[in-house]
Amino acid sequence: MNDYKEYNLEAYYLAKGINIVKAADKLDKNLIGRRREFLTYLLGPHEFLFIFSFGAVVFVNVAKDIQGAIKKPLSKFLLNPVKGSYDESYILREMERKFNVGEEAADLPVVGMGETEIAARILAQSVALEYIEDLADEILSNLEAMNAGLEKSGRFLKTAKGVLRLVGQNNNIIQFVISKLSLLDKPDITWESERLETLFSQLADIFDLRPRFRNVEYKIGFARDNSEFALTALQGSRSNFLEIVIILLFIFDIVIYFFGEKF
Repeated sequence: MNDYKEYNLEAYYLAKGINIVKAADKLDKNLIGRRREFLTYLLGPHEFLFIFSFGAVVFVNVAKDIQGAIKKPLSKFLLNPVKGSYDESYILREMERKFNVGEEAADLPVVGMGETEIAARILAQSVALEYIEDLADEILSNLEAMNAGLEKSGRFLKTAKGVLRLVGQNNNIIQFVISKLSLLDKPDITWESERLETLFSQLADIFDLRPRFRNVEYKIGFARDNSEFALTALQGSRSNFLEIVIILLFIFDIVIYFFGEKF
């Protein structure tokens, strides 16, 4: 790769997950790397495809028409495809005695497989995190509507089932970010090279991965607290209703006991 000077990376978030085990076995492309969380394909001279288990793909120096042709058979391995469009792009340029990581491109003394893998991983995490940010905003919007109903009518418009669904969404988001997206973990390849570790850290800063994660974490924590409050209130209302029913049944039994013969 060192004789080639520029690498154009384009990342897309396609689904909540990709079955990379099946993709590795059935996708008819030149598989050159297989790790726990992603696959690497060589599509042509200096052309690569990275497929990440958390639902993102990254093309390197691949024309748009070829990208479309690859996405079609890849769709068979998508788990819960997303509806929106989430994409990021970045450029790696090989320039002698240069190390400058910018917002749109990085100038590096060497662009090898390690550098490309690091950049692809950051872009993949960024587009996945963009989807998570939208999901968190949607949850907050639902909570806002629920709280507006409470303010207006004095009661929750959502049922206990609806609130439980919000709680489940909150938990799934945090689990996805930490376990599947591995957003807080440095890739193994950075332990082998100080240069790659520096590149990873600077790219993570360029794409604001850590502050964006903290922002999502704050929103989900807020949503969780509100959901748990609503759930407690709904359970309390249900308990009160059941108590009233039990009291009414008890009164009915007394009425039947004393006046049953007269009916």
